Amino acid sequence: MVSTHVEILPIINRIGFFNSFTADEKRQMVSDDAHFRVYKPGEMLIRQGSSDQSLFIIFTGTVNVTEGVGGTILAVLRAGDIFGEMAFLTDTRRTANVVAMESVIALKLDRVLFEQLSLEIREKFKDKIIEKLVARLDKANKELARLNAAVSAGFSESSKSTGTSAGPSFTDSPAPVFVSGRELIRKIISNTASLPAMPEVMIKVQQMIKHPGTSPAQLAKIIETDPAMVAGILKVANSAYYGFRGKVSTIQHASALFGTRRLAELITAMSAGGVLGKAMEGYGLKAGDMWRHSIAVACTAGEIAAAVGSDAPDSAYMAGLLHDIGKIILDPHVRKRKVLFDHYYSTHPEKTVQDAERDILGFDHAVIAAILCENWNLPRSISFGIRHHHQPSAAGDHQLSHIVHLADYITIQAGLGCAGKASCQDLDEASRSMVPLDPETLRTAAEKARRYMESLTGRLLRP
Repeated sequence: MVSTHVEILPIINRIGFFNSFTADEKRQMVSDDAHFRVYKPGEMLIRQGSSDQSLFIIFTGTVNVTEGVGGTILAVLRAGDIFGEMAFLTDTRRTANVVAMESVIALKLDRVLFEQLSLEIREKFKDKIIEKLVARLDKANKELARLNAAVSAGFSESSKSTGTSAGPSFTDSPAPVFVSGRELIRKIISNTASLPAMPEVMIKVQQMIKHPGTSPAQLAKIIETDPAMVAGILKVANSAYYGFRGKVSTIQHASALFGTRRLAELITAMSAGGVLGKAMEGYGLKAGDMWRHSIAVACTAGEIAAAVGSDAPDSAYMAGLLHDIGKIILDPHVRKRKVLFDHYYSTHPEKTVQDAERDILGFDHAVIAAILCENWNLPRSISFGIRHHHQPSAAGDHQLSHIVHLADYITIQAGLGCAGKASCQDLDEASRSMVPLDPETLRTAAEKARRYMESLTGRLLRP
């Protein structure tokens, strides 16, 4: 709890939530510091599924609202924000976790403490809660109206560009209704046939490398009955990238030279080719484009993880390899909305593909990629890193998110592979401090990724 009311009163005076409260009412509130709590970084203020019904107002610090343990970040709240009001008003269980990202001072009011406040203060609290709820609803309605307008405007523009009046135009009939946001996500998830299956070989490799005692020879047994996979491994082993002395002619010899981690990465990259190697018209990607970019990001992420002393370079490699896999799932939905996306890019040339996805679909490919990774039962840290690789600041100090973001940025800047139209993005400045590497180290990582990509391209993928 906070030590004295002297510390709290100046903070209350700076927070807009309390603008309608009189000076005397503010003093009454801080006269009993039992309402106020200090939370340490990482401490949970609300646990999903709990029956606690307290209302919170942040005075200082930042909290993340997440779904599930270590799950997707739904919101980042700061000083002046209110949360927990739905459970406070409706007696429902908590629907999300709220975790302090730094030291947080918050006003916590349960029903008992709330009823001890004066009637005037309670009524002002209720008015402010209603104002917050109305503002959120108004924001949601405006966003829905904006998306609907984008659909109509996009098809109207398409009609004008044809320069013909023969037949009904898009403006003569209602624009097609495209679902977006959570509704589209639910539609995608419910249609399990549209979700690519994790390659069987990749599943086996991921299961085996979880065990520290797994040897290269054990991994080799997974692929020794697959002639194409064996041939691919041998070609890479004999490539200039690795520079092994003498000709490598057996998979057992190759596996011993590579070691467990490198062999697992190669097998994973090869087996992913069937999923990542497809053409994606909606994103302007030819067959093999995304696969080449993905293995470059995977290699770069692994190199960065090793350079910063991360204890999970294999997770960095896997997260880099799969960071854009959501595009595979979204491609048919992007194609259906081609007029909207083309119009968006022409009128917003400075925007990225993820900006277009968020504005037209209501979410980006990183969200769907994270859902797919969870569906494949990959470690939560990998799906979380992929989910935030375009906006790692939202992931706080989750280092893997920053590593994948930086690896993606470097490979795009270096022209490694093709990430599709409007793929350029700005570097999140938070990643510079989370991944403190000098430019020369990053250039070396990108050069290794280029040579690694070249060692695989043309050998493992047949577009």
